[in-house]
Amino acid sequence: MTWLTWRLHRTEAAIGILLFTGLILTMFFGMRSVDTAYHAALNGGCFGSSENPLCGEKLTDYFNRSSAWDRLTTLLHGIPIAVAALVAIPTLHELERGTHRLAWTQSVSRRRWTLSRIGFAVGIATLVAVIWAFWAERWREAILRIDGPSFGLNAFALFPAVLIGYILFAVALVLAAAVVVRRLVPALGLLAVGFVGSRIFTSFVLRERYRSPIEETSVDGFNARYDNSWFVDESWLNRAGDRISWNQVDQTCFLGTSGQYSDTAYQQCLTDNGLRYFLAYHPIDRFYQFQAIETALYLGLAAGLLAFAYWWLTRRSA
Repeated sequence: MTWLTWRLHRTEAAIGILLFTGLILTMFFGMRSVDTAYHAALNGGCFGSSENPLCGEKLTDYFNRSSAWDRLTTLLHGIPIAVAALVAIPTLHELERGTHRLAWTQSVSRRRWTLSRIGFAVGIATLVAVIWAFWAERWREAILRIDGPSFGLNAFALFPAVLIGYILFAVALVLAAAVVVRRLVPALGLLAVGFVGSRIFTSFVLRERYRSPIEETSVDGFNARYDNSWFVDESWLNRAGDRISWNQVDQTCFLGTSGQYSDTAYQQCLTDNGLRYFLAYHPIDRFYQFQAIETALYLGLAAGLLAFAYWWLTRRSA
């Protein structure tokens, strides 16, 4: 059964290997290009205070290369969809043409056929996910090295743990769609819509709610913490605790002319009027906690979808 399953996946495997190799080589040359510019600037002491007259040119070269190659990062978010499609297409063809029924009438039971198809897809996807996670991490370190661990969309989504979760979720999603609709194009359409929709929902709605943000208030809004933390809310509060805008703060405390204005007077005005700067944020030390939570979420969804696909194929009518 394993040999038959492999034979059914040969064409997609060959296409996937060629595309994946081409992508890895492209990423490799991009990382080498950015690394060369980065180390040239680093060795010249250009990332600190330096009087090297060539630093401007070296830093410009580094940031230009990094920015140019960073455009590829957006496309890398589609890798889980591509992996899932290539892994699932042979099974989709079988379900669409009904040839799985022929196997069920021979010596292969429905349960064995289902386990072999799902197990093979998950096994290959896991192998690809591990390899891809390794290269994506190298890419993140080269292209986004200044950010380091970060809640930024690209930096967060290119860490190994969540990448493996994304790929296994995508595979489970397309298999679950396949056993229900049993048509190639609709199943792939559901994969694209479901995966992109889930990523948008987790990135922009759910992720900031994994834990309650830390809330702080200060009189001096200019001295609020600005590090690699994730700011989810910020505003000015009046004495009653109501939100007010920056314009209202400036109208109250900005004295208008450069001769009258001073930082000391501005701060005194904020204090006298009971104005406070409010900030809600997730500190950077929560980064790996959020990685673990999101990975567990996607692996849980994948497990549920695979269980559904198995149940549907083994319990429902052919």
